[in-house]
Amino acid sequence: MRLLEERDLPLTLEWRNREENRQWFFSSDPIAPEQHRRWFERYKEKDDDFVFVIEELESLKRPVGQLSLYDIDWAVGRAEFGRLLIGDPEAHGLKLAQLATTGLTDEALAGWGLREIMVYCRESNTRAIRVCAASGFEIVGTADQVTTMIRRQRDGRDDRGAHG
Repeated sequence: MRLLEERDLPLTLEWRNREENRQWFFSSDPIAPEQHRRWFERYKEKDDDFVFVIEELESLKRPVGQLSLYDIDWAVGRAEFGRLLIGDPEAHGLKLAQLATTGLTDEALAGWGLREIMVYCRESNTRAIRVCAASGFEIVGTADQVTTMIRRQRDGRDDRGAHG
């Protein structure tokens, strides 16, 4: 994983605008290139929003997806996880979403000073819920067709008892 760069914008916009990906976002309208550019300009100024590009470096040797930690409240130690997608169809089934989710949340809980990370998924997005559960998130509720999950740091260790 690496932080999103300007050169990634055309690819991440293409991934985000595909119907099979858009349907899972809470704001699922297509995004125009100018909108994406404006978002990126605002994003670069933030210290509470980090978008990572998932790269597959063994066989495909290219960017294949993305994920984020955002709405970070540094004082409280809380963040939201999301914007997860594997946009490259050739990367589906390689378990990269789970590896990236676990890696990022392990690092955030062990090294960023975060104590809890929330994720909100459409109840029907069973794949995302499974990925998050396998990465240490626990379901804490479902309302209005949205499943809320949390992963907490406990006693200096993350909720799975490991240090990432």
